[in-house]
Amino acid sequence: MIKIAAYAGGGLAMGFGAIGAAIGEGYTAARANQAISRNPELSGDIFKNMLVGQAVAESSSIFALVIAILLLFMDVPNPSYLKAAAFLGGALCMGFGAIGSGVGSGYPGAEACFGIAQQPKCSSQLTTNMLIGSAVCQTPAIFSMVVALMLIFIDFPNAPLTPTWAAFVGAGFSGIGNGAAAQGAVRWVARNVEASGDLMRIMLVGQAVSQSTAIYAMVVSLVLIFVV
Repeated sequence: MIKIAAYAGGGLAMGFGAIGAAIGEGYTAARANQAISRNPELSGDIFKNMLVGQAVAESSSIFALVIAILLLFMDVPNPSYLKAAAFLGGALCMGFGAIGSGVGSGYPGAEACFGIAQQPKCSSQLTTNMLIGSAVCQTPAIFSMVVALMLIFIDFPNAPLTPTWAAFVGAGFSGIGNGAAAQGAVRWVARNVEASGDLMRIMLVGQAVSQSTAIYAMVVSLVLIFVV
């Protein structure tokens, strides 16, 4: 039973985790191609920016890969139905958390590529906004990875099977991407580079507010794990 849950959990974590990164990276590449067709002379700068943006979006799927490998090769000395539920909860947590972060991280990377084609002189500001915005987008995936690791490695020997198993699985649903704010900031830096500082501040405030949903999800996850 525990091995079935571990193998299924590994597949879920990696499967869901790959979806977000693939969408985010594909969107970045599509906008990069559009940007190169608009300004072929800047193909080198656009290409480098595309790779950096895709690398950040890829990190959420790397988190999912780590959780998947742990589940596939972990040795459980005292297997139980409760531990099987914890494995599935951790896999769902990582998988769903990685989807939003992967997709969201692709938005600022895509807009930075297109912005460089529009305003080559502000490429450094665009890259800076892109990296900061994309990094913030990854925090829900990090929250999800923390919860997943706790579900995998912490033992609860005195916890009753019901309803603790449901709490573990419910704890898996945390994490959401917030790349729309970063996308907007990068897009408008390309149109008004003098306002890059103000746009950066507005972007961070907007991301901080939208990030609160992921923080709430993590708090609920911890309550489900340690209190219910």
